[in-house]
Amino acid sequence: MRFFRYLIVLGLFCLSGHLCLGQGLSAPEVYAIADDGTPLTWTVFTPAGQGPWPAVLVIHGGFFFAGSEDDAGPTQAGQDLAAAGYLAFSIAYRLAPPGTIPGQTSLGKFPDQVNDVHLAVEAARNDPRSNGRVGAVGGSAGATHAAWVAATGAVGADRIDVGVCFSGVYDLSDFSPDPNIESFIEIVTNYVGVPSTDVAALRAASPAWVADSTVAPLYLIDSVDDLIPASQIGDMTAALSALGLTNFQAQTLPGSGHSFENWSLVKTAAINFLAAGLAAPPPTPTPTPTPSPSVTPTPTATPSATPIPGPGSLLNISTRASAGTGENVLIGGFILGPGGGTKRVIVRALGPSLAAAGVAGALADPSLQLVDSTGKVVASNDDWMNGTQAQEIIDSTLAPSDQRESALIATLAPGGYTALVTGAESAQDIALVEVYDLDAGNGPQLLNISTRGRVETGEGIMIAGTIIGGTQATTLVFRGLGPSFAGGPAPISDPLPDPALTLVDSQGSAVLENDNWQDTQQAQITAAGLSLTNPLESAILVTLPPGNYTALLSDTQGRSGIGLLEIYRLSGN
Repeated sequence: MRFFRYLIVLGLFCLSGHLCLGQGLSAPEVYAIADDGTPLTWTVFTPAGQGPWPAVLVIHGGFFFAGSEDDAGPTQAGQDLAAAGYLAFSIAYRLAPPGTIPGQTSLGKFPDQVNDVHLAVEAARNDPRSNGRVGAVGGSAGATHAAWVAATGAVGADRIDVGVCFSGVYDLSDFSPDPNIESFIEIVTNYVGVPSTDVAALRAASPAWVADSTVAPLYLIDSVDDLIPASQIGDMTAALSALGLTNFQAQTLPGSGHSFENWSLVKTAAINFLAAGLAAPPPTPTPTPTPSPSVTPTPTATPSATPIPGPGSLLNISTRASAGTGENVLIGGFILGPGGGTKRVIVRALGPSLAAAGVAGALADPSLQLVDSTGKVVASNDDWMNGTQAQEIIDSTLAPSDQRESALIATLAPGGYTALVTGAESAQDIALVEVYDLDAGNGPQLLNISTRGRVETGEGIMIAGTIIGGTQATTLVFRGLGPSFAGGPAPISDPLPDPALTLVDSQGSAVLENDNWQDTQQAQITAAGLSLTNPLESAILVTLPPGNYTALLSDTQGRSGIGLLEIYRLSGN
């Protein structure tokens, strides 16, 4: 009980921590009445200008029994969200013993708290100041609640559209060894109101155990020495990966920051993630031809296309596939430009963090080389923390969660570049290669990724993702190549026999599918200058609003081989 009493003191400190920040805040509004008659209130942070705006709930922590909507951390997050153009609601909810909020008569144990948060989601969605889109940012217990309402409730009603979770508890039944495990057990059993032996009840209150394939996109953050056991973030990512989802990110920060203490470190990345998730949901795709860009693609690692840029920018492009040696090396090509000036990007090669997320056969120690169109090595890295850019990478808020992973930051002129991912000592396993735009408002834009690697089955299929930023729709072409690699001046001995593409949105729903490119959109793809040389290869042309999208490349018969998955940005509509 000694640590539990310490946490009560910490919770009471959180309760009083808002006193010095309370001046200038709007008077609390009642957003709903709980089932025990408790008036539930929120503090509102309103953006400048004219609404309606997308809404974001800010959900405080306090170990399920303490904390306040006006604590310093939620207050700062609310102010920052409003400055970024979001209508922020910092919410109160009922607390488990020994805490209460004004008017509370129930014990506030599960499911009282998540029921309150569901009410807040629905109230925010229907608020006249809101445009009907609702996200959430939660810390500690609030992160657990944010993950809960991302995984439960009705889509478009009391389920959020996107969530950011700091130091959350996702599997209340996981008592893996940890320095804080005794206090963790005491906290979660107090919240649920059951003994630690009641595994079924603890799992019934756990986001990782109730999530299904419709869970909203989640950005999960913890720290190396967090108060929350280290296994928790892995529990959630493993559950999401087991559902076949790719609409989430996980990041472990250096240090011991807990909950909203880490907000300032990832604020920009968190707001960008919210922006993608709060963009209007994609309409039923009705692709139409767009003016033909100047494109002459060839099936090479670094494509030679020069599409016409549009107003919707690609903030991130990434591909997951098997990384091997020789013909099986994972090669990620991308194009910057056209446009004046230079572009600052971070390129990452991940492996161990995929294993932590439950991916079997993840590359244990990836290394990375960045090569320009002349074949010159621009930069390279093996273990990111051992390089000269470690602090710069941390400051970018995109530091890999494992020190064996690779990352580098480069300032690049317009042109074509290739990222080569290999394993230390010639290891061959699944890896992720990523490029993030660190100054999306300036200079040349990310136009394309063209990744070549070995396509397997199951978790070994090739997965390419992109985030469309801005406010306008963007026309993209996705292509999956394989058979054409058997010919040409440098034939590949083991090409993917019959590629098939599936395009998935941030909710995990299929937007479009294609097996043989000539069967559906031959005229549109040819007009775009992106026709394929082999009828067995696949392509999709579609105009998409801002948001997260994923393309899956596999073989129609479940065979393996070398494949190329491309995403071309053509124009914005």
